Amino acid sequence: MSRNLLLYLSCSLMFMACSTSEKLAVSDTSITNEVKTSSNPICFNHSVLVLESTTYEAVVNSEFINQFAFSYEKQLKGWKGFYMFGKTNYLELFHPKSFEDHEEEEGVIWICHASLKPNHLEQLNKQKFDFIEYESEDELDYLNLVMNDSVDPTISTWEMGKNYYESWTKKEYHDSIEFLPVDYNSPKDTDSSSNYLMNDVYGIGLSLNPDDSLKVISYLKEIGYESFSEFNGNTRISNNDQFIELLVSEETKSPTINRYYIKLNQSIEQHTEVIGNSRIECNGKLAIWYFEIK
Repeated sequence: MSRNLLLYLSCSLMFMACSTSEKLAVSDTSITNEVKTSSNPICFNHSVLVLESTTYEAVVNSEFINQFAFSYEKQLKGWKGFYMFGKTNYLELFHPKSFEDHEEEEGVIWICHASLKPNHLEQLNKQKFDFIEYESEDELDYLNLVMNDSVDPTISTWEMGKNYYESWTKKEYHDSIEFLPVDYNSPKDTDSSSNYLMNDVYGIGLSLNPDDSLKVISYLKEIGYESFSEFNGNTRISNNDQFIELLVSEETKSPTINRYYIKLNQSIEQHTEVIGNSRIECNGKLAIWYFEIK
């Protein structure tokens, strides 16, 4: 997926105002149910995941998803995608033929964080990694993780400039201001999400090979993910509010998302919902959405 298309998809939305034997564990609920971003200058904003067509259609037509999260399929000139919104972050889902001009591969991802401090991104990449790029545009600045000679970022962090912030949020910009996580999102979508079960995504599982994992870890440390722990043999890297979980395998060619950890607004009884080649397991105030990507 081209970088310009990825950025266009996300900006357009703003302007439009796994193994079947795995079960939820008690330790999965140890992360707080409230997103506290005041101490973290960067937080998770949204992600892109390309699903195979059968699973995509199952998600779009799922009555469970319709009740689980504020969501809708958006058709614009040149592309079509499905969106699910939480309190401060959201998910973008596509299928290989979502785009008119080309066909994407199943499993393609883009994870986008948001800077909560003005002029913060240009201070990062202190070690000058050649796979981390700072990019400044008129409206948004980006810190991109680009791997394997690709022009497409795997993980990005965006930051609003003065003109964009004031035109989008209708609030005054100054250098000491603190952005809110919801400043990057549509107020309508954020407000509507409060009426659904999904609260927010607070963890993402990544499948990737050892070489890519080293680059991902380096990038995450640059944006404030500095706490390391082990869970079920996987490494979790946390900024104390959210985490990225790494499933490292020599057989994985390119990084892809294998699961989302989702906080719920209310406690529910244990339930498993199969949706195409994915499943959502709910228990208490936690849901984990597993994906089987080829």
